[in-house]
Amino acid sequence: MRVLGLGKKKKEKGIKIDFDQSRGVIEPHKGEELIGPKRMVESMGLEHVIELVPGLVYRGVKGSSYYVVEPPLPELHKEFLISKGKEYVLARIKPDKIDEMEKIYEKAAEYAIKEAKIEPNEQLKEYLKYYLKREIEGFGAIDPLMRDPYIEDLTLPGRGSRLVYVYLGDLGDWFRSNIRIEEEEARRIVLKLSELIGKQVSLAEPRLEGRLPDGSRVHALYGEAASSGGTIFTIRRFVVRPTIEQLILWDAITIEAAAYIWVLIEHGSSGFIVGETGTGKTTLLNSLLSLLPKRKHIVTVEDTPEIYLPEHENWSSLLGSPPGMGPKGLTIVDLLRDVLRMRPDYVVVGESRGEETRLLLQFINVGHTSLTTFHSDTLEGVIRRLMSDPINMTPEEVASFKVAALLRRRGKKRGVVKIAEILKPPGEDKVVLNTVFYRKGGIEGPLVGDPIKTSKLFPEIAEKEGIPIQIIIEEYLDKIQELAERVDRYQREKARKDRKAVKEVTIKR
Repeated sequence: MRVLGLGKKKKEKGIKIDFDQSRGVIEPHKGEELIGPKRMVESMGLEHVIELVPGLVYRGVKGSSYYVVEPPLPELHKEFLISKGKEYVLARIKPDKIDEMEKIYEKAAEYAIKEAKIEPNEQLKEYLKYYLKREIEGFGAIDPLMRDPYIEDLTLPGRGSRLVYVYLGDLGDWFRSNIRIEEEEARRIVLKLSELIGKQVSLAEPRLEGRLPDGSRVHALYGEAASSGGTIFTIRRFVVRPTIEQLILWDAITIEAAAYIWVLIEHGSSGFIVGETGTGKTTLLNSLLSLLPKRKHIVTVEDTPEIYLPEHENWSSLLGSPPGMGPKGLTIVDLLRDVLRMRPDYVVVGESRGEETRLLLQFINVGHTSLTTFHSDTLEGVIRRLMSDPINMTPEEVASFKVAALLRRRGKKRGVVKIAEILKPPGEDKVVLNTVFYRKGGIEGPLVGDPIKTSKLFPEIAEKEGIPIQIIIEEYLDKIQELAERVDRYQREKARKDRKAVKEVTIKR
């Protein structure tokens, strides 16, 4: 995957093809030049262009539409070429010949072109090989979408145009793609998904739910028995979360606020992250966990795998089954009861709804740091929920979660709007929020705060550990410096990669 810079155009030899942005490739004009995918992208005036398959597949955005640009094949022969090529490959695939697959694809493309009585063309052969791999090894028509690292969700609705819709995490919105999937192809895709999940789906048993090998969550209804509009599916992608450096550069959080939370959780303060759907709760949680010492044992418990800590070797990821995923699966609560035997330093629940919170409190009481997310628009709303049925926590128990961050979203902007300490005043039967950071002027305003002056937890940590408060303050300032250096390194490395990508594209032309 590469973000592209567009420069001067250079002609590619072959056959010319017209491009209809609404549906893709039209019949080539014999004897003229072939306009390859890269040239198509340039002619369409797309933004946010990304190369998904080197030299072959690109995507871009224009308005509220998401375009996939794949290599052109002669429209009159396209189905025949792919069918003959697949027939050739499938007849020759053997377990002991996996390392020969590239040669098999090569021969299959040559065979299909010869059978179609088309004049041999190296470029056409390369393009056909892409489609054969897409159909046999990939996900068919949605394969480019599964390659896009910014797509968080994709769905095929049951009615209307039968166009796939995608949710782009970096742009924070849904886009209509130019991938149209008719019923027959939709059924093929769902059958392939069922094979990868390891479950059967049919007209008699049309419901499919499960996880793909990469952790993506699939929900599908096969045929018209359960969906009057025909086969439908939704795939919630397992995406690599943005780093803390990216969140800082996007103004989702400031260096100072990140350093403050870092100090607290490294010293054992538990807490939670609050926000409505799509505000970036798990993204922030993931980035904060990546800051913890690599030797510490982190145990994450989720029903959908969203937390990803590839550089943290002492990380255990437990996956439970949400309601409706079958009687044999372990729930989040089931798994949490086993976590204590794993001797964790940090216990993390992807999202708490009720009983999970009570179990996290038990972890806190025996000395483990617990972190989780809640779905709410206010911190006060979460506290009321914790102190009401069916959870019924006391003020002392709620205050065991020392810190909370609130995230909000407006349009494409999302980020932290408040960070507060959760306190229980001595002699009072209530919980008080001590705001340390807040946005001035709403989500678009700056996130301001000074924990050196306002934090009640800094002195509490110092007293508990028997150290001068100045040591905690120095740690906080050191982490500010470290984060600033990390952000600077990230920016310099990104600039270097962007320059290299533009150079490579220019050379290709």
